[in-house]
Amino acid sequence: MSGNTLTDAGFDSIETVVARQRLEERAARSISGARARLILGRDAKSAFFATLALRLTPQTDWTVGTMATDGRQLLYEPKFVTDLTPEELLGVMVHEVMHNALCHHCRRGDRDARRWNIACDLAVNPLLVQSGYVLPKCRLMPGEISYAGLPTGKSAEEYYAALTASSKAEKTNRAEGEETPDPGGCGRVVEPTNTSPAEVSHQEAEWRVALAQAEQTARLKGDLPAGLGRAVREVLEPTTNWRDVLREFVSSTAKNDYSWSRPNRRHIAQGLYLPGLCSEELGDVVVAIDTSGSVTEKELSIFAAEVTEILSAFHCSATILFHDTAIRHVQQWTSGDGDLRLEPVGGGGTSHECVFDRIESLGLHPACVVCLTDLWTDFPDRSPDMPVLWAVVGDNPAGPPFGRRVAVSLNP
Repeated sequence: MSGNTLTDAGFDSIETVVARQRLEERAARSISGARARLILGRDAKSAFFATLALRLTPQTDWTVGTMATDGRQLLYEPKFVTDLTPEELLGVMVHEVMHNALCHHCRRGDRDARRWNIACDLAVNPLLVQSGYVLPKCRLMPGEISYAGLPTGKSAEEYYAALTASSKAEKTNRAEGEETPDPGGCGRVVEPTNTSPAEVSHQEAEWRVALAQAEQTARLKGDLPAGLGRAVREVLEPTTNWRDVLREFVSSTAKNDYSWSRPNRRHIAQGLYLPGLCSEELGDVVVAIDTSGSVTEKELSIFAAEVTEILSAFHCSATILFHDTAIRHVQQWTSGDGDLRLEPVGGGGTSHECVFDRIESLGLHPACVVCLTDLWTDFPDRSPDMPVLWAVVGDNPAGPPFGRRVAVSLNP
């Protein structure tokens, strides 16, 4: 895609070239104005999209038809931009930003590009409309017209599968202009060009970091609209088994080795005698238990069983801190003590400042810290110099200012 408009073939008069230059200038001013509206906006969604929009470099492209983004550039056709109302232009801009925020430009794989764009639009557009943005009338929406049978709230992959499986949808797709690369008319997403799979993965990771930063910035202005906030959390915290996350988190802090003398207890019941994970170098682990009343006895017992299973694989010790706004009880456990039985004491509000203060006062240098909490808490002013995993019960959507978060479920 080229932004060089003076040397493009097919324009043989100076009047045409001048007209195109003026249109480019108008479009560039419009793009700048839309970006400025986001930057100057006072609400959370403006702060969120402004933070991400500034990662994209606007670039004129007379061949793109509408807009397109590859995670680095915001390509736009000047006439398309100038034909939009200011509200529509703002909506199309955040539409393109949202494609990148959800890493659509890195997730297509071998899927058909045109159908992938339809699926991505069906995933993005409801979030933007629910957030109050205006999109051109041609925009695609689940539950409307050709997509009346599709529900809202699905991922691009789910919409793509539904479109592929439905012969009616396939027929509709062809009828909506097979030669049009942007069937939704709101801008499309294209994968990065001339990049290796490793580089694409690196760019996806960069956008996840940027998304987390944008969410933190937005939080200073308030809460994101519910649907948008939920979509952001799903990207930052993809659905996974919290037990696997906990196991991987603890294991990653040790120099691991496997031994037949310490068989893997998880597989013995199945008649499989496999070497277990062992390490002399895991050292101390701190487990902080929020006893403000938000963690139920059932959640405590499930969590304790999983922690026992993991820590038993190591020669290690654990310091369990039961706390609300202060440390109420300290329990010591080693890998030779058998099953961990938690003895919660406390109640009232919650703060995690006392947890890290106690770690410091005890002179501990833990390999990691695992906090079981509903995350309605006060955090320390500075990030501790140790890996922290927040094992969160309940539906608090907030993200911690440091460490990793995983949702704890009672389901197997």
